[in-house]
Amino acid sequence: MKILVMAAHPDDEVLGVGGAICRHISNGDEVYVCVATKPYEPQWSSADIAAKTQEQKEVDKLLGIKKRFNLDLPTVRLNTIATGDFSKKISDIVDLVDPDIIYTHFEGDLNHDHTLVFQATLVAARPPKRIRLVCYETLSETEWGNMPFLPNMWVDVSRFIEKKKAAFQLYRTEIKKHPHPRSADGIEILARRRGIEACVEYAEAFVLLRDVMR
Repeated sequence: MKILVMAAHPDDEVLGVGGAICRHISNGDEVYVCVATKPYEPQWSSADIAAKTQEQKEVDKLLGIKKRFNLDLPTVRLNTIATGDFSKKISDIVDLVDPDIIYTHFEGDLNHDHTLVFQATLVAARPPKRIRLVCYETLSETEWGNMPFLPNMWVDVSRFIEKKKAAFQLYRTEIKKHPHPRSADGIEILARRRGIEACVEYAEAFVLLRDVMR
């Protein structure tokens, strides 16, 4: 199978789908990542921008990502891009990869970039495409939003939790210290909670939006 993970920012893919990515790859699936935005000067230094680019390469190597697509649109300014233009960019990636499954952001996330990626993904994956469409949660964005995340799908990531944490720790410009949710502890605590919901040691939780049996 071919898997496409949509992410507004670098690190979202690991926070939300890091364990499932590892599981897919271990099963022989091809995993692709599309990151919509990148930081820009002067809000970020040139050193930070270069560091974030390098971090993504390290994460891809550790996890075994087949290919990463960077749209290089402005971080926290996706709302300045015409809706049709942005949807076209996402649709072009979906058409190129032709995925069986797409993981994308949850519509209720606090970060507006996440919401726009969710909406563009809905457009790109609409019928007659037969794509399983799944929403993931992002620590410090989903739980801080005002829409409850009510999962109806869980993935056992018990064998991959340490690799997920290691991948997130490669995002050195993003990781925070406990008790911030964007920390190694935050990842493990959420995975343990989701695991308890599914009666496994560690899990990631998702909202399944659409699935066409074929």
